Amino acid sequence: MLNTLIIYEGKHGTSKKTAEIVAYIFGNTKFCTVEKAPKNLEYYQNIIFVFGFYAYDTAKMIKSYVNEFKEQISIKKIGIIGVGISNFDFPKQLNEFAALLKRTEDISEFVEGELRLNKLSEEDYNSVKMFSKKSGVPFKDCGNFKTENVIAVAEKFIKIMKTPNLTMPNNLLKKEIEKFIINHNTCALATGIGTFVRCTPIEYQYYKSNFYIITEGGMKFKGILQNNNVAMSIADSYTTMKDVKGLQISGLAKIVPSFSEEYFEVFKSKGIELSALEKLSIELYIIKVIPQKFEFLNADFKKNNFNSKQVLTC
Repeated sequence: MLNTLIIYEGKHGTSKKTAEIVAYIFGNTKFCTVEKAPKNLEYYQNIIFVFGFYAYDTAKMIKSYVNEFKEQISIKKIGIIGVGISNFDFPKQLNEFAALLKRTEDISEFVEGELRLNKLSEEDYNSVKMFSKKSGVPFKDCGNFKTENVIAVAEKFIKIMKTPNLTMPNNLLKKEIEKFIINHNTCALATGIGTFVRCTPIEYQYYKSNFYIITEGGMKFKGILQNNNVAMSIADSYTTMKDVKGLQISGLAKIVPSFSEEYFEVFKSKGIELSALEKLSIELYIIKVIPQKFEFLNADFKKNNFNSKQVLTC
């Protein structure tokens, strides 16, 4: 798995909040202040720096840290997040980081922070007041920090920084995924719409590269009827990280029309004939899930020098 170190520097909490949200979304992370940042970076493949803007003091400690450990840092994937009211000074900061590392970052983004005067120390309050007077910027609360904006930034960073660098060929990965699917028969099916979310443990049939779920009905259909985006997960029982195996599937759900040709074909593939269906006292429905993306975590992949997590897009 790809591990990420997130180092933040800031006075008023927004940088910490940003770093924490990114850590939640990334997974396999350590986030800390620059004062507590590790000196040995061997364990991390990615490093993300998060900082607020404070005139000449912007990212002062982070830059000092980068300068001290630049040989270790420069060979990692590097992300930079600036948090502030204006991104005017952000390009200048990126140039300073590039000069220290003798290379540009892999990805960078600006996040709108917030300034709340009643939360400032007396020293910061006077500094901001003086800056406002000189610059003509109104001296008042400003900025609109939004969690969803940080999540969007984290998703952009994941696409660049969490892509496996030791990828398995698609044809081999597909075989491994299908072998895992066939060796199991139960998944957790997640459906939802708006604030409604449902996660149902249920048996599946893998047939012609699609998942078919036979069911008597239920609240999972509330989501499927209004939102055909679904997720599934299949996993071995957890023992240790040395042998962990789990598969996440993103896909599109479709209700197979009852008594259609496809409907009967699915039952026949399970050895159930039409005559048996006609004797049932209730209706059985079929949900078809067409896979769009597989995310497979398999510790065994490391034995063949691949990353333990692999992604296959259909």
